[in-house]
Amino acid sequence: MDFWERFRMTVDKGVESSRGVLGKAQERARGLGEKGVLRFEIMQLESRAEKITTKLGARTFEVLVKEEQNTVSKKTPGVRELIEELSEIETRVKEKEEALERIGQAES
Repeated sequence: MDFWERFRMTVDKGVESSRGVLGKAQERARGLGEKGVLRFEIMQLESRAEKITTKLGARTFEVLVKEEQNTVSKKTPGVRELIEELSEIETRVKEKEEALERIGQAES
């Protein structure tokens, strides 16, 4: 098993572990108010985005160095999917931040 296979396995294990921890924390968050829940969900999404960004960097390195391609684009297999997922997360974070702002305005 080469370095990148081990690296991918480590990242995947970290993601699975984080899901378990975040799942338990989400149960605890149910006791919080709506603002707390939104903040928690934003934090979860940002954590997921960080992990995807790590995978994106690893995939980019793999394409350029291991596969010896000269360029990487949004259409590169493996890259495209990660970029789409990051875009989706960005949209969801914005929606939750807007909801949080509406709650804050309603409280004022």
